Amino acid sequence: MFKYSKMAGILSVVTGLLAVAPLIAAFIIVPGLPDSVPMGVELSGEISRWGSKYELFIAPVLALAFGAGIYMQTSRKAAEHAKTSQSMAVTTAERFMRNAVLTCAAINIANIYLMYRVVTAMTV
Repeated sequence: MFKYSKMAGILSVVTGLLAVAPLIAAFIIVPGLPDSVPMGVELSGEISRWGSKYELFIAPVLALAFGAGIYMQTSRKAAEHAKTSQSMAVTTAERFMRNAVLTCAAINIANIYLMYRVVTAMTV
């Protein structure tokens, strides 16, 4: 993405980090958890659903899939626009990569919340 603009390149690096970091965190945290973890907790603190510890990989895999998908779509669209207008290619690359950062960040927030709820529910 650096071939379109410095900002698009920086955003693509941030997207990559946001897409990979939760997967690394899950590989570190999940092995230390018991096979069955609380996946649903009522407001009163009661555990309403138990699930496999491997369900904690769903959000990190989604972050990786969305990050990679948006990056590939950005590359394709920016290359199409570069044929006719370099400024349109730059605008497209920057806009798509901003969306990728926001998407990965939102998934990471959900992932952090889920991991926090699992770990804190086990200690109650």
